[in-house]
Amino acid sequence: MAATYALLVLGAAVRTEGASLACPDWPLCHGQLLPPLERLVLLEYSHRLLAAVTGLLVLGAAVAGWRERRERPWAARAAWLALPLVLVQAMIGREAVEQEMPLPLRAAHLGMALMTLGTLGAAAVLVLRPAGGARGGRLLLPAAAAAALVLALSLVGSYVSHLPGAALAYSDWPLFEGKVVPGATTGAQVHYAHRLLALTAGAALLWLWLRGRTLGSFPRWASAAALGLYLAQVLVGAANIWLELPTPVRMAHLALAAAIWGLALALAVWAADRRPLEEG
Repeated sequence: MAATYALLVLGAAVRTEGASLACPDWPLCHGQLLPPLERLVLLEYSHRLLAAVTGLLVLGAAVAGWRERRERPWAARAAWLALPLVLVQAMIGREAVEQEMPLPLRAAHLGMALMTLGTLGAAAVLVLRPAGGARGGRLLLPAAAAAALVLALSLVGSYVSHLPGAALAYSDWPLFEGKVVPGATTGAQVHYAHRLLALTAGAALLWLWLRGRTLGSFPRWASAAALGLYLAQVLVGAANIWLELPTPVRMAHLALAAAIWGLALALAVWAADRRPLEEG
């Protein structure tokens, strides 16, 4: 899970630095196993190496899930699901390079990475939570809603980042060139939708925190962390506009989104767990 998260953040650096096509072929780089010693090439190549390491770790998690399938069946299933997800992720990455990074494949690449992170987080929650623990049925709906909205927000954000003219379609924040209505261009409308979706996701995370703070240690701190990270995310999103998209801020924007998604999904899994109390 940690490697998948690091891969997401490093992928943000690759995209924001314009290194996505620094290696124009796949799986080699400029037809070589060892790439040319150029900054952007090394950045993209390091992303590929970390992806390979992450794939091996996910395979190890799937093997561990097979060995523990009787004692922890749902955790095992979550670990198994991560394996095909990471394989599809690699295939999408290859297609994105060969097709010169079209927008739908960029978004799909990010979406599969988030889904992989989510399944590994679910496996961790199911392993760490004792059977028969406190029930959190009231938390399931807000957690699921928050997770779905944050995932959708991240995918729309991918379009905002890569659609020409969308990221800086408006020079102010929180308004839209001093107005509350969207601009006429496609980029301006996608950006507008992203901000409205962010507001909706924030409401869901507030609802999640209000429910989670009464249900025990894990939901209390996890829901508070998700809401706190969201507030930081809002400020980072505004800083992207005010500072005109510096690379560290764009990386932080994705890193925070992935962390919020992981926490919301972990809370949904925690709330949905209905294992009976273990005997003995």
